[in-house]
Amino acid sequence: MTFEARGLARELGGRVLYRDLDFRLEEGRTLVVRGPSGSGKTQLLRQLGDLDSGARSELRQEGGLTWGGRSPEEWGGCGWRAEVCCVPQVVPALTGTPAELELRIAGLRAQRGREAEDPRALAQGLGLGAAAWEQPWGELSVGERQRLLLAVLLSRAPGVLLLDEPTAALDEEGAERVEALLKERTCVWVTHSAAQAERVADATIRLEGRNDAD
Repeated sequence: MTFEARGLARELGGRVLYRDLDFRLEEGRTLVVRGPSGSGKTQLLRQLGDLDSGARSELRQEGGLTWGGRSPEEWGGCGWRAEVCCVPQVVPALTGTPAELELRIAGLRAQRGREAEDPRALAQGLGLGAAAWEQPWGELSVGERQRLLLAVLLSRAPGVLLLDEPTAALDEEGAERVEALLKERTCVWVTHSAAQAERVADATIRLEGRNDAD
C-alpha cells in the first residue's frame, strides 16, 4: 500500500506554514520531516492524521490524502485515524494505568479484525518491564509514558505511524531501541536530530515556511 499526499497547504491564524507539498510513501518506508521550531512540522502531522476535521476558523488547509488508494472520507474519520495513527511528542493527560488503556485499545482492535501485536512484548523491547503497566500514568517518567503509549498504539496494527519526535525524552540506548522497533514500518517521522534523520530516513521533507522535498 502507498501513503500519498497531493498539494497539501496549511494556514494558521493568517500565517502560511507550507503549501504545494506532495509526497508518495511506499509501505515499509520512512519519510523524515525536518525544520526549525514553528515551521509547521506538528501541524503537518495533524493534517496527515485528519485530526482537525471541522476546522477552527483560524485554520485553513487544502490538499488530498490517500492510504491504500482511499481518502480519509472513504475510510471514515475513525477508520482513517485507526489506519494513520499519530503518536504525539507529549503524552496527553491520561487517567488510570497503561494496562487499563491497553484493555480499551484491545476492544477497538478486535472491532477492526486486526491481528494484534503483543503490547507488552513491544514495551519489553523498548526496555520496559511488566511493573510499568500497573503504575498510574502520572507516576511514570516522560520517557516511560512515551514508550508505553507507542507500544499500545503499535498493538492496534496501524498502517502508517505519524511520529512527533518519538525519542525526544530518551537517552541514546532508548532511542536506539525505538529506531529498531520502527524499522521497516511505514512512518512519517519528525526529528530535530540530523544524525537520527540520516539513520532512519528513506526520504526527507524540510519545512521552512515553504516546502522543499527530496
